[in-house]
Amino acid sequence: MNQQMSFEFALDTAAPGRAGRAARRRSLSLHTPPAQLPLQLALVCADGTVPARPPAPLRPPVFRTEASPPRLGDDRSWSEGGWSASIVRNQDDDAWVVQMRRSGESEPVLLAPWTTERDNAGPKPLDQPAFNALVKAAADTLERQARQMHASLHKRVALSLGSGRWEVTLDLVPDEYDPHAVLSAVDDAGECVARERVLPDFKLTSATARAWIEAGFRQAGGELW
Repeated sequence: MNQQMSFEFALDTAAPGRAGRAARRRSLSLHTPPAQLPLQLALVCADGTVPARPPAPLRPPVFRTEASPPRLGDDRSWSEGGWSASIVRNQDDDAWVVQMRRSGESEPVLLAPWTTERDNAGPKPLDQPAFNALVKAAADTLERQARQMHASLHKRVALSLGSGRWEVTLDLVPDEYDPHAVLSAVDDAGECVARERVLPDFKLTSATARAWIEAGFRQAGGELW
């Protein structure tokens, strides 16, 4: 008859063949968790009162809160920075053209052809890059017109006479009621030595400038003026 072997051991004794393990003890941490730390220590005066805390300064917002600017134009018109662009149909050949005007002016500064869509159903819509290019082209047109106007109103002739060098200028004054011109002579030292009022149709050439200087900056009997 087989006998059953028992493997039960006493609780206070260790199993045979194994070293007894030391009992683990949990140490209580003396550090208070961060969540339980006070956020700020209150200041207490000598009389036991707690002074009032000053209000915290307001910090500026990190992100901008302004609303986005409204759209400055649509597919056929655009206005920004004192300029206005508009796409209209040309009355001569039914093509599309773009007009650039400055604010407060009725006449366009720039009039240029405008491309159409691939299906030729309408003009190509305006956008910000196209408007910026039109503004630059209109500004260049104004600058070129100003240079041409200055060149037409201001004439200059340089010549050598005797031992000195002279510069004679003619400035036209397009006055509506009193149009005239101003003739001036400047020596080689840069000093204006003479200035005379002449007719607006006076022709300034090297010959007329030399005659005026040789005459002592006097009108020569109405021949030149």
